Amino acid sequence: MKSKKYSENLLSLFKKQGFKVKNFENIIESKIIIERSGEIFKKSLLSFEDDEGKSFSLRPDLTISACLDYIKNIKRGIYKYTYFDQAYRRTFSKESLVRNQLGCEIIGSNSKISDIKIINLIDSSLRKVTKRKTTIKINDLNIFYALVDSLKLPARWKLRLKRHFWRPDYFNELLLRLETDSDLKNNVFELDKKSYLKMKRLKKNSKVAGRKISEILKRFEKKIKEPRSKINGKEISRILKEYLKINCSLKNARKTLKNFEFKNKLDLKLNNIEVLNLNLKNLNSMFSSNIGRNAEYYSGFVFEIYTKEKNINLASGGRYDDLMQILGAKRKIPAIGGAINYDNLLKI
Repeated sequence: MKSKKYSENLLSLFKKQGFKVKNFENIIESKIIIERSGEIFKKSLLSFEDDEGKSFSLRPDLTISACLDYIKNIKRGIYKYTYFDQAYRRTFSKESLVRNQLGCEIIGSNSKISDIKIINLIDSSLRKVTKRKTTIKINDLNIFYALVDSLKLPARWKLRLKRHFWRPDYFNELLLRLETDSDLKNNVFELDKKSYLKMKRLKKNSKVAGRKISEILKRFEKKIKEPRSKINGKEISRILKEYLKINCSLKNARKTLKNFEFKNKLDLKLNNIEVLNLNLKNLNSMFSSNIGRNAEYYSGFVFEIYTKEKNINLASGGRYDDLMQILGAKRKIPAIGGAINYDNLLKI
């Protein structure tokens, strides 16, 4: 059977590199995700309550399961996980709620050698079992964050763009608002100020649209205190759109980004971006500024692997150095991992 052959061969290749096969619990406490993770994961949970009213969820992602296992059982040092199992996630589309996920994680290492090991291992293993050529796409989310920090925008707008980078449709709505100067013009600001003064007369614990008056006032106060300046929303939107279209060979990425940086008078802090110097075995490697938007726990380096001929996504992954602490670890624990899109693998 094709499915069994692929999974056995891939797990065998990962085990030869020191990764340990792990089986994770199917069910996790909902509060672990709800209290600590982003909106996308919260909305995707398949949850239920036990007889005592305690909420549980089917595991939405095996990377999260690996993190929870490390926090509970491993606790310190470097541990290399590999797994093949199912994750369950609400999709709001015709896609199946069940996702077959085969992947590997290195938890506890911040070494760039681990980055190279993960991506080279997954890519070479895919090429070996499929007998197909692949293309690797690389990105570092810190370049986008540096770009946003370089823009002449109020702090709340910078935070908004970073926070919603993971939601492409809503992010595009934000760009449209920038283009129309909505929320930036002085007349809109004055209307907001009038609303603020009116709300100050209301009870602080009362709610409007599900939000406490005190929370809304706090947001208004931050907005009012920010200096109003001439902001060219159309130009800022153009810069962001231009950046998100960058797609070039990895060897030319630094030059391409430098040209973009110079043209738009930005500071992308490229000297701090080590992924531009990654020594990958696969020469079909690209820099693509628009990847890594499928999981909001990524913190920097991200990658995706495609079949070269049909451009089918076979794998994705990246660094998630903040996720362990978000999920309850008492200290920051660096981690890198990648998962094979097993359902797509069976289609080729």
